[in-house]
Amino acid sequence: MLSSSLITSACSAESSNTPILSNQSTPTEIYKLGLAYYEGDSVLEDDDKAFELFQKAADQGYAPAKHYLGIMYYEGLGVDQNYQKAFEWVKQAANQGDSDAQFDLGVMYHEGIAVKQDDFKKFEWFQKSANQGDSDAQYRIGIMYYEGSGVEQNYQKAMEWYVLAADNGSFNAQNNIGNLYENGYGVEQNYKKAMQWYTKAADQGLDVAQFNIGDLYEHGYGVPQDYDKAFEWYKKAADQGNQEASNRIGKLVMSDKIDDTGITIYSTQETGLTLGDIENSLNN
Repeated sequence: MLSSSLITSACSAESSNTPILSNQSTPTEIYKLGLAYYEGDSVLEDDDKAFELFQKAADQGYAPAKHYLGIMYYEGLGVDQNYQKAFEWVKQAANQGDSDAQFDLGVMYHEGIAVKQDDFKKFEWFQKSANQGDSDAQYRIGIMYYEGSGVEQNYQKAMEWYVLAADNGSFNAQNNIGNLYENGYGVEQNYKKAMQWYTKAADQGLDVAQFNIGDLYEHGYGVPQDYDKAFEWYKKAADQGNQEASNRIGKLVMSDKIDDTGITIYSTQETGLTLGDIENSLNN
């Protein structure tokens, strides 16, 4: 992520591990060096140095640096945690058109951080970011239309935004598209398309999508009912800590739908339940 001029500076100062900026360094170069210190990329991680460099670039009006100052104030890195200052810096960057800052500002309005929670403002800033192609913002807008949060509920618009996010690689959006097709929300119910979208997300490791595929196989929705395949997909999700998938495996075992030989006993810290506990509770 470092510019060529900064890489040259870093290499020339290799003995001291301290990259050097010249008086002619641009705000972009200063910001990128700050980012290197923030991430520990090519230099030792140093939050104090990162904050100093972000501040220097921000003072010259560089929006991405303002955004990262907001992040550092929010996280309390290199500076005392201060949500109000975080909000102010993120908003400055957002007003300058920084897509990442616009998204984060939407999150702050969603969570009510340093500002009153406001679904309308949240939608406004997510949309600004989404219009610049941010997949996370596109996905969040899809959720808002799906839930009717800050906007009138509209499954078709939810689908439109999910598709934009999915095409940008959002596996959460891919899973939600599958859900819309499975339930016939805003589209004609289509289990085949639901499976296709769930599979796209599941192949990227999303446990919820893996669970949803298992559910289709368990009930025979759009595919031949197959408890063994259901177990395979539930296990993938359970191995990632998905408790509902673990519960489904337990139910398949208890109802003699699958052979429990060699099956790992799943439990959670929250409940401490095992398949044996479930079986005992059913017998009591």
